[in-house]
Amino acid sequence: MRTGPFAAALVLSAMTLPVSAETATSAERAAKAQVLIDMNPLLGGYVIDVQPSNAGLRLEGAVANEIEATLATQLARLIVGDDIEVESALRLETPMPEEKSGLIAKVQDRTTAARLQQRLRWQVRNIPLDVRAEVERGVVRLQGQVGSPATKDRMAAMAESTEGVNQVFNYISVDPGLIAGERERQGRAEQLERESDWISSRLRALLQADTTVNDRAIEIRVRDAVVMLSGSVTSSAERSVAETIAGNVPGVREVDSRLLIERLL
Repeated sequence: MRTGPFAAALVLSAMTLPVSAETATSAERAAKAQVLIDMNPLLGGYVIDVQPSNAGLRLEGAVANEIEATLATQLARLIVGDDIEVESALRLETPMPEEKSGLIAKVQDRTTAARLQQRLRWQVRNIPLDVRAEVERGVVRLQGQVGSPATKDRMAAMAESTEGVNQVFNYISVDPGLIAGERERQGRAEQLERESDWISSRLRALLQADTTVNDRAIEIRVRDAVVMLSGSVTSSAERSVAETIAGNVPGVREVDSRLLIERLL
C-alpha cells in the first residue's frame, strides 16, 4: 500500500470513469486504478501493484482466488475503458487478509467524521454547541461542553445513528452556565435564511447520514422556506426523525409532512 490517504482521496475525487487515452497518461490511469483497487473492501488487504504497460495496464501481486483477480481487472477497466488492455499477472492462492487495509479504514473514518460535522453544522439546535468528534475505525469519541445532560445524551444518540459509526464514547462535559449562551446562539441560527436548493441538498445529505431513516423512500421539495416531505416510512418514529431533521435545517420555516407509514411485511 503505497498511496497515502490524503493523496488517495485527492486522486479519487478527480476520478472520471472511464478515462480516455486523450485525457490521461498511462501513469495517471495506473495511479487511479491503484487507488480504486486499494480502496475496495475485498481487495484492499492484498498487495496489488498497478503498472503502466505499452498496451495499457498490468496488474501484479497476489490474491486468494480467481474471483478477486477478476474483480481487480474489472475495477481497472472502469478507469481505462474497453479499448485499452488490462493484463492480469496476479498470482492466486495467497492467504486472504484478516483485516481491511489501513487506507480503507482511514477513508471510511474521514467520511464518517464529515457526516458528523454535517449533522453538527446543518441543524439549528446543534449549531450553538461546542462539540467535537474524533473517529477511529468506526469508534467515535465525543468531546466538548454543553449546557444540559439532555443535550449530551442527544449528541450521543445522534452519533450512534450516523452512517459508519460502530461505537460511541461520550466524553462531553455538562456546564449549566452554558445554557443561556446556547439559547441565544440558537435563536440567531433560527433567523438564518437559505435558498431552496441549499436547504434541499443539505437535508438530503442529513437524511442519508441517519441510519434510522430510509432517505431513498422520501421525496423532498422546498419552496419559500417550506419543506414538503412525501413518500413512505416504516414507522411513526422514522417519520418523526425525518420531520425533526427537516425542521432543524437552517432557513426552514415550516415542514409540510405527507409521509405515509407503510409497515414492512
